[in-house]
Amino acid sequence: MKPIFPAVKAVIIHNGKFLALKKADVKDDVWELPGGRMNFGETKGEALFREVQEETGLQVQPFILYDTWEFFQPEYQITGVIYLCEKPEGDVRISSEHQAYEWFPLEASSLERMDVVFASRMVRWDFEAIQGFMS
Repeated sequence: MKPIFPAVKAVIIHNGKFLALKKADVKDDVWELPGGRMNFGETKGEALFREVQEETGLQVQPFILYDTWEFFQPEYQITGVIYLCEKPEGDVRISSEHQAYEWFPLEASSLERMDVVFASRMVRWDFEAIQGFMS
């Protein structure tokens, strides 16, 4: 049986925009959400806090579980959840895993630059409702 890894991602919202990260080893203009794989013994909330802190320097708290996502490779699968989070105080400081960050408008046009794994889920989202909910 091939392994399945649990993971968490954050949609960190600030002033009608969400935080996107560009992986350090990717040449194309493809962006992802902050987060990553869970460690054994962690809750989803603990993993989200740890991963986002490691990747951005921000100390977020999960606000609401919003969606799920899947990533399939020949030798493994990653299955994850996506939380909406408010941006906490402080500046973004990316880790060596990423080469850049950007605040994308919380709208469908931003999905053209997102990794297909996330864009394929986010295309179904009601961005206007999310903005109203997070205001």
